[in-house]
Amino acid sequence: MKKMARFFTGLALAACASFAFAGNAMAKLPADMDEYKAKYEKEAKTPEGAAKLWLEAAFLYQDSNTRALGRDILIALMKGLPSDFERNAAHSTMVDRIKNQPHIMRSFCAGTSPENGYKADLNNCELTVTRSVEGMDNTWNVWLKSSGADSPRQITLVKDGEHWKVFSAPGLYMGIREPAK
Repeated sequence: MKKMARFFTGLALAACASFAFAGNAMAKLPADMDEYKAKYEKEAKTPEGAAKLWLEAAFLYQDSNTRALGRDILIALMKGLPSDFERNAAHSTMVDRIKNQPHIMRSFCAGTSPENGYKADLNNCELTVTRSVEGMDNTWNVWLKSSGADSPRQITLVKDGEHWKVFSAPGLYMGIREPAK
């Protein structure tokens, strides 16, 4: 019976496959860990909300003025991310792409494009979820549209109590079309 309920939940979500996700009223990037925790309590109750929080953490990490906060949020939000991830070879691609190719993360915000240099209002980044389905072993997979890629990019989340945490996100920092000069 539980498998059938999961099947119908996945089917219903697949039927609503393409929708914009802007989160709730707390649209701006968190200014500190207290604001992040408040957003996490509300938004991470859905896999899509936790995916949006991951991108917000990446936006904060890109800016040298908010890098420490972005780092702390990534550690809190990602299941199993070690505190030394910046010096850990297993996470070097993620760190490099977030820090040195910010247009990749910005490509997930609605209204961006290679032609406009992926210009985005990071405080009001609206995501387009093209698919959201249950995965294996208590995971959930969300595919996000990138304006610089031909196909949506996957992020895998795992349930942690009543909330979701990011389990794996390499699809979100894969290369995309370069911004126009």
